[in-house]
Amino acid sequence: MPNWSTIEASFLSLPHAQQLGELAASLARLNSWSQKSAREEVVPVLLSESLLYLSLLQRESQINGELAQLLGLLQDCQQNWVDTWDNSTEIANIADIASTWSQRVLDMSGVLTSESMSA
Repeated sequence: MPNWSTIEASFLSLPHAQQLGELAASLARLNSWSQKSAREEVVPVLLSESLLYLSLLQRESQINGELAQLLGLLQDCQQNWVDTWDNSTEIANIADIASTWSQRVLDMSGVLTSESMSA
């Protein structure tokens, strides 16, 4: 099981753009693992990781309306995981949410813009 306090300290030491990049990466992993046979064990951990990142952003007052929407979606996924982990339609929905939001958060972060790449 991950050491959440170490993850929290590491995350909070990052600049805001990189925090969003970490959230985007976590969502990309969630998308990927949702489509694998080991999802029953891995997806709950990745949901927890993404929710931790969002709660830390919220605590630092760096969460906007879009991220609040994502927070609600992921909380619903986490709360319903026990009932949905073996439902292919629900898994596809989780993967779609994770994929879409990974790209949106990455775009919000600006870490892949030419300006940030040259910095």
